[in-house]
Amino acid sequence: MKVLIDGENLRHRLAGILYQRKKIADKNANFKFDLYGFLQDSLRTKSLDVVYYTTRIKQPDYKIPVNLQKLITSISESNRRWIADLTNQDISIVKSGYLSVRESNKCVHCGKKTLVLQEKGVDVRIATDLVIESQKSQKKEIVLGSSDSDLIPAIQAAARLGQKTTYFCYAGWLNRAVATHAYKTITFDDALVLKHFKGDK
Repeated sequence: MKVLIDGENLRHRLAGILYQRKKIADKNANFKFDLYGFLQDSLRTKSLDVVYYTTRIKQPDYKIPVNLQKLITSISESNRRWIADLTNQDISIVKSGYLSVRESNKCVHCGKKTLVLQEKGVDVRIATDLVIESQKSQKKEIVLGSSDSDLIPAIQAAARLGQKTTYFCYAGWLNRAVATHAYKTITFDDALVLKHFKGDK
């Protein structure tokens, strides 16, 4: 079974659950997690070929607020350690796209803009790989771990090639549009996340 995971979004979801359950002190903190075992439990199979898509963090070439710079440094260090841990779990890492600083839209209340971090490029690579895998004569079952509606055209293209794509997501964050176009949907809950949490670092 081939599993394509939008890594930044999945890690953000796991961190949110662990933070709410008071297992970690900060959503950007690093933590140990048995991702491979978590996927085996969720998908009910032992044989997995997991591809985890992550971003490179792009430092801005202009001065930014100290607090934002500290956040970028913290995310960079946490991401480095997280990726090293996943590599030790025999998970393939694909770095595509960037997490970069951009100016937000104007606030509807005060009219001000702020600097925020935005991910770009990962969905394009996942979509491309989904279609490429679907073109192979000996197809594997493909699981898509992303709730990004931008991937719907790729799911549709894969279906035209005879590929059945399973949508994998958090039960409380299901994208109905993605679920409608997928062959089937598998969800995970808080209990499964807590089962595979191995502690903070």
